[in-house]
Amino acid sequence: MGQAAIRLECSRSQMGETMHTSRCLFFLPVLVLHVMVVEGGVAQASACLTNRDTASLHVQAVTRIVTTGDSARLVQQGIPYRPPAGVSLVTDSLICRATVNAYNAMDSNASTNISRAYVMKVGTTAYALCDGTPGPVYIFWDTAYHWIAGLVA
Repeated sequence: MGQAAIRLECSRSQMGETMHTSRCLFFLPVLVLHVMVVEGGVAQASACLTNRDTASLHVQAVTRIVTTGDSARLVQQGIPYRPPAGVSLVTDSLICRATVNAYNAMDSNASTNISRAYVMKVGTTAYALCDGTPGPVYIFWDTAYHWIAGLVA
């Protein structure tokens, strides 16, 4: 629950100890359920977009970029050309979060920040990010989350 603390007090009522105990026993599970739902929802939010159909289109587009693009230009930019490991969708929330954070750090305007993205692993040395907006523009990062290039598919 982070820094917040919840204080539950059950005071004795004029109705006696039985009423006091049953009132506490009723509210405690309600409180616990509420905390589980609220905290669980926050904890489960991932920065990875993973819609199967859309992700497949992005993996195909990035694969096309790294296999049919100008090999000299791609290598000069640090993007792997025809990577033996191929292109795959990232589902690791830590990698997605780090990539989204790197993207958001590129612009000081908080209104353009994103919270989730499609992230693809390109070979073993790069990632490609697409925020899911029509376009699409792919932002390439090295594995230390340094910007490499932005390419339109």
